Amino acid sequence: MNYRLPSSSETKRVPSEDAAASTAYEALTDAGCESVVTTTPYQTSGTWLVPATTDEGEWHVHIDQRSGSTKIVRVRR
Repeated sequence: MNYRLPSSSETKRVPSEDAAASTAYEALTDAGCESVVTTTPYQTSGTWLVPATTDEGEWHVHIDQRSGSTKIVRVRR
């Protein structure tokens, strides 16, 4: 199951690992997840990927580095 959060009208650059982890945390809590724990983000071309766990399961949060828009993807194992 994928969850897309609406992009804000303002752009929000995500220049660092700390900013990516914070953005992922906010996206998951805004989506209603509880007990969010993010792990070390890593970069792909133009995107941060932030693995995270919550009470609801495991997630990957994809974050556009330039706009800050997010896509939350549930990890199926």
